Amino acid sequence: MQTTNKIQTVSSLIDTINFRGKSLLSINDLSNEQIYGLFELAAAFEPWNRSVINLLPGNVMVTLFFQPSTRTRMSFETAMHRLGGAVITEANPMVTSSSAKEESLSDAMKVISKYANVIVLRHPNDEEARDACNYADSPVINGGFGHWEHPTQALLDLYTLWRTQGRVEDVNVCIASADLVAARTGHSMAYGLARLGANVTLASPKANRTPASVMEKVGAVNGNVKEVFDLDQDSFNEMIADMDLVYLPGCSAPKGAEAEAFKKVMDSYYVRHETLERVRQEQGRTICVTHTLPRRPGEMDLRIDTTPSQQYFEAITYSVSIRMALVASILGN
Repeated sequence: MQTTNKIQTVSSLIDTINFRGKSLLSINDLSNEQIYGLFELAAAFEPWNRSVINLLPGNVMVTLFFQPSTRTRMSFETAMHRLGGAVITEANPMVTSSSAKEESLSDAMKVISKYANVIVLRHPNDEEARDACNYADSPVINGGFGHWEHPTQALLDLYTLWRTQGRVEDVNVCIASADLVAARTGHSMAYGLARLGANVTLASPKANRTPASVMEKVGAVNGNVKEVFDLDQDSFNEMIADMDLVYLPGCSAPKGAEAEAFKKVMDSYYVRHETLERVRQEQGRTICVTHTLPRRPGEMDLRIDTTPSQQYFEAITYSVSIRMALVASILGN
């Protein structure tokens, strides 16, 4: 009887979210009410994070990834299996699919959507990816498009914040990176945090600041967002001492001759273990730190891994339930 009631609750939550048959390309494709509805649905799914709730038998998800991925692809595939559906994986399409024979992405999406009930796409060119989604006959989920957006990463990080702190509104969050131009997760997260009422600080070098197009959209929702530039490691750690969450979206560090110079810039946004411990001892308050992963050597003090501040590994479990919620809301009861 308890399981039956749970499934009835899941069914009513799916109806309330009202996202059936739709694509998710941007976090802004969801209303605030739908985001919170997904949070409630994800919480209802948590008991099945390590088992199966047979909601989507006969449904097929295709994960089409033109860029490497561990967490995004595997959590979506796990989510679909937990929902009782099936998965077809294409993790190296430039070698093993007709893309290697110069098939256009639009043609590929048209074809694949004939097999799939839902497609999760990751692609390095956001303009090409967004255009190709128009040719799909099934809903498409953005698994990371170029430097544009990564909405489901933001969803899981917002959900983790909601689950661990009980709210998003009025939480003080710093999004920090040596390159906020290319930080697609940072863009999606800034939108979501601003819309849900968090106090957001974007910290980066001025030369690599958040794109104006992102800031315009954030400003349009009257979000409490400010930018700070060109901090050194001391001033950065002084600033994050006032935060509830430090969010590190990672970045694509250059290779070759530019790599060492870029690492020096990254060093300015290094989160010190000592900063977090000082706040905990003096104020009795925990500053949480999360990273979208994979992290690069030197981005943060690894001693944080075994402290109450660590939230990046904790978020992995939450990623399954929130992606279960998204897929279930798209494919319906």
